[in-house]
Amino acid sequence: MEKISVGIKGIDNMLQGGVPKNSVVGISGPPGVGKSIFALHFILEGARHGEKGVYIALEEPRSNIDNMIKGFSFADEFFKLEEKGLIVIRCFNYSEYEKINLDLLEKVQEDKNIKRLVIDSFNCFFDSLESNSLSDFSVNVRRTINSSFSYLRKNDLNVLLILEKHENTFLNLDHNIPYLVDGTIKLDYLDLGVIERRVFIPKMRWTNQYKESTGYDIGKDGIEMDALNE
Repeated sequence: MEKISVGIKGIDNMLQGGVPKNSVVGISGPPGVGKSIFALHFILEGARHGEKGVYIALEEPRSNIDNMIKGFSFADEFFKLEEKGLIVIRCFNYSEYEKINLDLLEKVQEDKNIKRLVIDSFNCFFDSLESNSLSDFSVNVRRTINSSFSYLRKNDLNVLLILEKHENTFLNLDHNIPYLVDGTIKLDYLDLGVIERRVFIPKMRWTNQYKESTGYDIGKDGIEMDALNE
């Protein structure tokens, strides 16, 4: 199985070289663990090798994304690659995205130059869909998710879906998405007086992934892995 790098050496090592090519992978975890930073690495790594990448941000203004990028050592390189057209960032609120969701994914599918796609955050969008009843809501969500995945699965397209984990465990934000993706990378943290961040890969098709969780940090270079995976 051909693999592609996610742009983080330690994660690539945990996955025997990266995520499977042409796969749809979910990045899950609570707020503040670095899911969006992971996505920046993913898009940047593709652009470094001439692969056009699209980052769709939902409910996050462009100014916030720029401020996040500027905090890292790769900022200049990232913005230069964006100027060259190898990185495209599009920001929408949920109501805007609901109107153009499938049309936008269709355009991504038709553009043969696009090799990497990030949607941030994918599952929260479905909780924003309006309906008159719970049953109608479930049907609407299921239909929209299935339609979205039909566009996400395309030859030569590698997709990263950011999946938010809500602190209230009674709220279901999954909508069975973990069963549809080809792999899941979980970012989390332990609060032991000092924050300890951990990454765990419970699912990755066609890959004998690393069986243990591994520590990581967020520094000037973005996500930095422990020496174990250097």
